[in-house]
Amino acid sequence: GLSPRVIASSNHLGNNDMLNLTQKKTLDAKMRVKSDIFGPWQEDDLDHKVSVMYTPYIGDEKRDYVEYTSFGFLSSPHTMVTYTRCMDSILCVPLMVDASIWCDYFVNHKVSPTDAARATAYLFKVPEGGAKGVDPGFFYQMKELDNVMEKASGKEDDVIAMGLSKGIISEEQANALRALSTM
Repeated sequence: GLSPRVIASSNHLGNNDMLNLTQKKTLDAKMRVKSDIFGPWQEDDLDHKVSVMYTPYIGDEKRDYVEYTSFGFLSSPHTMVTYTRCMDSILCVPLMVDASIWCDYFVNHKVSPTDAARATAYLFKVPEGGAKGVDPGFFYQMKELDNVMEKASGKEDDVIAMGLSKGIISEEQANALRALSTM
């Protein structure tokens, strides 16, 4: 497949969120998030540049222009451009609903905070806390969610019980495995 060598992004935001970024502390945090999004890929040759501009005229709208340049056949450069235009507040509402539903589910199923963070990594551009380091690729993030859901449903515990009943593992080993699954 194509492996990106240059990703150049220009973001235009006009809402209150962007107005808050006129202060150095909040701007630095936003730029870190925008710049670190491809960090887990560990591509040494990736040239990733981001610009964020406050443009009050566009209000709550978000505009994003990104160029992805890769090398294709015979090392010939290939550039793909994406342009996104949407209402920023409408864009985030489904993410807030998802986050609240997942958090409720994880609390009720006694899922550890680290596992809950890893499972909800797909909701965030650059996951922090317990989810730090989760690959930003959507399919990897969905696999994290699947793994946590499997744990929460008790399927892993069933495997431990089966191992005990068949004499494959001892009670001591089963307890050690259960302890590992809560970390």
